[in-house]
Amino acid sequence: MKELLMAVVLAISPAHAGTAQTVKVYFSKGYGIPGKAVAVTRKAPDRGVARFALLELINGPTEAEKRRGLHSELGGQIRGRSDCGADFMLKITSGTATLRFCRTVFGLGVGGDARILHTIDKTLLQFRSVKKVVTLDREGRCLFDTTDAGTSCLTGHE
Repeated sequence: MKELLMAVVLAISPAHAGTAQTVKVYFSKGYGIPGKAVAVTRKAPDRGVARFALLELINGPTEAEKRRGLHSELGGQIRGRSDCGADFMLKITSGTATLRFCRTVFGLGVGGDARILHTIDKTLLQFRSVKKVVTLDREGRCLFDTTDAGTSCLTGHE
């Protein structure tokens, strides 16, 4: 009976359980505003795939991908001490992915900032549970928002 129960459990368990999953990481190609975002694939662990995809975005493209003209400006702009023990915190609730950087992310100007936000959005929106992305700096203001309120990513208004 024990063997039969084990066979049933194995038969109804997902085939990918405990194995790597393929995720997309979007890197910039060119220097337009916000520019073209091109997907590359990575093998992610079976848990924390959105977090893994963001870490890969920060790490940047492989040498082969760089030869194809892909780049990520994000990783080079993250500096200073972390206030949470990592580069960022990610929370996905009710369709909204809230990414808060725990280190300072320096802006590159309108073009570079737009490309960074565009690749973050594309990378996170691939996941079915994510319908909206909110990207915050370490103070909790919308990343690269220079308005007094710093809330344009929360309200949808610039």
